[in-house]
Amino acid sequence: EASAASRPATGKDLDPEKLHQRLRQSFKEQIGRFREGVYLLTGYKIDMIPGDDRPTFRVRSMFAEQEQDHLMLRWPQQPSGSNPGDSITSLDIMNTEMARVLTTTPSYDYMTKFHSLPAFMASVQLSLFEKQTMM
Repeated sequence: EASAASRPATGKDLDPEKLHQRLRQSFKEQIGRFREGVYLLTGYKIDMIPGDDRPTFRVRSMFAEQEQDHLMLRWPQQPSGSNPGDSITSLDIMNTEMARVLTTTPSYDYMTKFHSLPAFMASVQLSLFEKQTMM
């Protein structure tokens, strides 16, 4: 006969509080790994700032000249009459010092001419990289 330690746990053997704690820890570790992966893949550290129903994101490049150089992006306001499940196509760039500087650069053309936040962010990243490495 198998001992209690070698038998698989059944639902009634688990302490709900311990299970909840393990799930929270696992989730925290996975989120941390995901954030690190995003940073390694894109070069951007992205923090979500909780708030109302329109989350705000602080985005900082690994190539930023100063620690305080960052963009703030916010979930767009849903047009009246739209369904909450309707997909959005971009985020709103908030007025920060870095945003004001970037609106005067060629990178901003990706926003004004092509309405492409991903192309804008990629162009900004490449520009910062080139400036740092003096290509």
